[in-house]
Amino acid sequence: MNFKRIIIESVLILLCLTSAAWSSSIQLAVLYPEARGNFSKVFENLISGIKEQQDINVISKQVTKATPVEEIDKWLVESNAQIILSLGHLSYTLSKKLNSNIPVTVGALVVSPKGHSGISLAADPRIFFKHLEDLAPDVKRVFVVYSEKNTGWLIDIAKRAVKERNIELIAYKAADIKQGVKYYDEVLQQVRNGEDAIWIPLDRIVPDKIILPKILQAAWEHNIAVFSNNPLHTKKGTLFALFPDHRLMGKDLAQLAVEQFISKAKPRVLPAKSLKLAVNKRTASHLGLSFSKSKQQQFDIIFPSR
Repeated sequence: MNFKRIIIESVLILLCLTSAAWSSSIQLAVLYPEARGNFSKVFENLISGIKEQQDINVISKQVTKATPVEEIDKWLVESNAQIILSLGHLSYTLSKKLNSNIPVTVGALVVSPKGHSGISLAADPRIFFKHLEDLAPDVKRVFVVYSEKNTGWLIDIAKRAVKERNIELIAYKAADIKQGVKYYDEVLQQVRNGEDAIWIPLDRIVPDKIILPKILQAAWEHNIAVFSNNPLHTKKGTLFALFPDHRLMGKDLAQLAVEQFISKAKPRVLPAKSLKLAVNKRTASHLGLSFSKSKQQQFDIIFPSR
């Protein structure tokens, strides 16, 4: 009799623990856009990373331009969603129209959203400068042209970061494309061989097709290190690029969303910290830089590809 009682009590305890564990998990709803090819893979990796976050139950819904907001509202209610993770511009646009007080965290965006927490696709300037110091230690000055709307918050971080390193940041705030092109021309006229670098931020103040060829030509002629968020730039000739590790970024987004939900803190936007590194060995060699095999093993992509 005692033996049966022990078994029954053990089962009841197990059921209670299971129920408590389930009730403690947070219902996290992911909105992501319909996409094809490589873009589809990006969102798959983001959601895969989101699911790695502990103590959450993840549900997801793919949206298109034709998806009614009312349909999303109904889905959120029926799913008992407690947090929304909105991935991409379309999802973010729809999430702003929802008839819901559910907190929203935003990801897979180039520019920083307003009013919601999120992680930008733009890399943390502190990590940029760390890699710059590691890859091109002779650089003393970094030039950047930016718009206040999209990149001003990152420049503030960068200004604090350079104080910890022996680097001078020379930042030109452009109001429009015309002024941005003018500032880039000024930068290219004053850069010094081997001592300067140009940072191309994720900012549409000057389109790549207008300025990138000029920058690459000047960089090659004057031995200037150039870095950006775009590995395609590195393929074309910049020294290095930092770009998101989407799986880890998904995990970071989920963690931020949960932290904000639990703490009820004010919304905050962070730069990307889970990053991959692309390096152009041909450009490095032209700049007089060489990397050991062990260092090269730390590079995620090496150009030119073998």
